[in-house]
Amino acid sequence: MSKRSILGLGIAALVALVLPLAVKDQYVQHVAIVTFIYIGITVAWNLMAIGGTLSLGHAAFFGVGAYTTAILFIKFGVNPWVGILLSMVTSALTALLLVVPLLRLRGPFFTLSSLAFVEVLRLLAIWAVPVTNGSSGLTTPSDQGFAYISFENREPYYYIVLAFVIIVVAFSVWLYGSKVGYHLRALKTDEQALRALGVRTNGLKISIMVISAAITGAFGAFSAIYYFVIEPETQFSMMLYSVQPALNGIIGGMGTVVGPIIGAVLMTPLGEWLHTAFSGAQGVNFMIYGLVLIVIVRLLPGGLVDGWNRLFSRKQTSKISSDAAETSAAKGGEE
Repeated sequence: MSKRSILGLGIAALVALVLPLAVKDQYVQHVAIVTFIYIGITVAWNLMAIGGTLSLGHAAFFGVGAYTTAILFIKFGVNPWVGILLSMVTSALTALLLVVPLLRLRGPFFTLSSLAFVEVLRLLAIWAVPVTNGSSGLTTPSDQGFAYISFENREPYYYIVLAFVIIVVAFSVWLYGSKVGYHLRALKTDEQALRALGVRTNGLKISIMVISAAITGAFGAFSAIYYFVIEPETQFSMMLYSVQPALNGIIGGMGTVVGPIIGAVLMTPLGEWLHTAFSGAQGVNFMIYGLVLIVIVRLLPGGLVDGWNRLFSRKQTSKISSDAAETSAAKGGEE
């Protein structure tokens, strides 16, 4: 990863840290919190995309994380901070249930199977009424204070989820430049060649999916505390927590570090604004959102990061050619 990208991430983090000091509007802070949640789960989804695996099952990990924290808090009085850690464990175990049987599936077969897995868990959450309260959902206690992650205004939520995002992005940057990151990129290019070098590709796939699921579960757990009310249709929503992170990653630049962040930062506020602006016109917000997606994917099939890199490379090539022409002209003049 280039120093320019790391510097850009550092500047973005500083801007995010001071934003609540400049913007006190609670709705703007809410949109920022939702954006941070999507950055977290998009970066988690992208960890698998680095290795060439397209998963649409992350709603399962998000939902399991949310329900784990909510059930432990409501029924057993487990502190939400502990619940978040346990949610990461249960989401990781859920990933094992998915990835081990489907390990040999490739491409669209794995993607479709991961979608089916989400639907199974959603139906299970509806059916398990004694535990999940079925379709009625669960409401977390309203105990106030940092210990319960419950506050009257949104600033504390903002900084808590921002801290989560900074940790996850830092981990993603480290992973991308590590030996495991090189193996993941090689896995995407040629799995057979990677196996020939002695790398256990199955273990690599399992490990990265477990990590990705654990991170997604942590953000699912936070959302359960933030929204207070959780129910199967939302927490296991394929559109919200499987398809949307994938769209964010593809639009920003799948398999890159910065791309998923850019995709989430652009598309999440856009979706929230369209939902508010066209609340009286049913379906118009989705139509506009879809048109924006089509335009971006059509013009930049490799994502925004790829488009920027191509533009930058073109400018560099043009500059080099121009310098070479000027040098050649100067030499000709001297002769």
